[in-house]
Amino acid sequence: MAERLVNCVKLGRELPGLDRPPFPGALGQRIYDNVSREAMALWDAEAEKLLSQGLNMADPAARKEILRRMQEFLLESPVVSQAPAGPTVDCVKFGRPMPALPKPPFPGQLGQRIFANVSAEGFKLWEEHSKIVLNHYGLSLADPEARNFLLKQMEEFFFGEGARLPDDWVPPSQGGKGGAPGGKGSPVARAK
Repeated sequence: MAERLVNCVKLGRELPGLDRPPFPGALGQRIYDNVSREAMALWDAEAEKLLSQGLNMADPAARKEILRRMQEFLLESPVVSQAPAGPTVDCVKFGRPMPALPKPPFPGQLGQRIFANVSAEGFKLWEEHSKIVLNHYGLSLADPEARNFLLKQMEEFFFGEGARLPDDWVPPSQGGKGGAPGGKGSPVARAK
């Protein structure tokens, strides 16, 4: 499936868009249509500041103020200067030059290969995917075999034909808990 790109009004260039509107309604749809994931990450950092100042989404007046500021931040105040020109990589996940990770994600050959070929945005995709794999198979990172299994999944995700969700995985939005029906064991346990 081709990645959805948007002409991001915040960052002034074409970038990967959100997977779905961040919330229902007209503002959520405008953000979905006009804001990139990268700009949304900038908003997330801005929202953290607002929440630390005592604004609370449970308070209707505060929620209205947060949504006003969100609209202003994302749709009405484009970034004048682009993100700092830092190192880029030809990202294997997105197929174009993108901002690089600040450092290898972990030591070793695979960590270096990812650092040289995967953007920071591409690595975020793995972080989300790895949660699904960990939860689906009930893996513990304390188990060396589970870590090796996860590293193989990571290598396939970035450098194989692409990551596949487990065949029997049921998304939480479809009534599942992100796990296998019937609570099947991990591939590590089944391999023993």
